Amino acid sequence: MMEEMRVYIANLGKYNEGELVGAWFEPPIDFDEVKERIGLNDQYEEYAIHDFELPFEIGEYTPIEEINRLCEMVEDLPDYIRDNMGSLLSYYSGVEDFCEHADDIILWSGCDTTADVAEQMLDEGLISDETLRRYFDSAQYGRDLSMEGDFVETKDGVFELVR
Repeated sequence: MMEEMRVYIANLGKYNEGELVGAWFEPPIDFDEVKERIGLNDQYEEYAIHDFELPFEIGEYTPIEEINRLCEMVEDLPDYIRDNMGSLLSYYSGVEDFCEHADDIILWSGCDTTADVAEQMLDEGLISDETLRRYFDSAQYGRDLSMEGDFVETKDGVFELVR
């Protein structure tokens, strides 16, 4: 299960003066709450992201609105995809691309390796030629599936990324 998403936001003016003033916030982040909790005002207007626990990367100056938007997209993903986002995200151009293609990500239930996927393909008749089946090397075919980059082995099983 994915851990809660949260972001550490610091008062940049205070930080530059040598004082660490910041707090952890869980999305959706309310900017008025940020201002109140870390002391943003007319004198200290700027903030920076100094740490985060998210299934994707953000920058030090990522706008709060953008963080909220991306977190909302991630929250809408099925649990089995969200829980494996760390292993799968690098196959996409970013969080938005990943979320847009979530329906194209298939979990091969009960498969721990791509060799298991090859065996399941045989069992389900996805490879049907009898001569081919007799000489079929599931481990080798599974290795080839893995090398092509369309199958990703994760802690929860094997995912197929349909492109």
